[in-house]
Amino acid sequence: MIRTFYFSPSGTTKKVAEFLSAEIDNDVKLYDITLADSKETENFPAKDVFLFLSPVYGGRIPKLAKERISSVKGNGQKAIAVVVYGNRDYDDALLELADIVKDQGFEIVGAAAFVAQHCIFPKVASNRPDEEDISKIKQFANQVKNSIKAGKTLPLEKIKGNRPYKKEGAVPIHPVADKKKCNECGTCIEECPTRAIDKTNPLLTDSTICISCCRCINICPSNARSFHGLLYKIAGWKFVKDNTRRLEPEWFI
Repeated sequence: MIRTFYFSPSGTTKKVAEFLSAEIDNDVKLYDITLADSKETENFPAKDVFLFLSPVYGGRIPKLAKERISSVKGNGQKAIAVVVYGNRDYDDALLELADIVKDQGFEIVGAAAFVAQHCIFPKVASNRPDEEDISKIKQFANQVKNSIKAGKTLPLEKIKGNRPYKKEGAVPIHPVADKKKCNECGTCIEECPTRAIDKTNPLLTDSTICISCCRCINICPSNARSFHGLLYKIAGWKFVKDNTRRLEPEWFI
């Protein structure tokens, strides 16, 4: 069995998780840790293989993802670390994730960085993962399966990244609600991973804890939440301009 733990506020990491899991093994159990820690964290069978996936925020693993992945304890089981990023760079995130998984008692057998549509600036890597990405995911899955069969492990020094990791940056842009569209259904309140949206007034967001993960934008049934404003337009113009080249998946076996 492959046990897949994924943190996926915007849904793109979930897509990669589901496809990659199915390519590695027919027997798959998915654990969505976007909103809460996994409740099954102990006494996993030694023969099970684990897959951990996280998006990349500013070249790092989101703090919340790190905390929730750290709730999963291993005892020497084989594990695969995967990050999903929006075509800028994954910087130290993949190495950081591998370190986290290793520290939880797992043996790393493979690590990969896949590209998906950027959640804040969706013009970047639009509609990815695409067919070419899917083909690369299949290649990685086959290599990982062969590595597992051969009993190999991956030395972490082979993974791209640096220690100490790059400094975490601030999040200057946050989603806002359109009061004309919002019907106060409360969906965003319940689905926000950090509980940043006011429980009594969904038009209010606490910018000190919002991580701009875009979940509220993607799950709002009224399309009432979005990024906008002069800062967003300026940042978006520059980000799109600087990241139009196509980056390809990278992996380490």
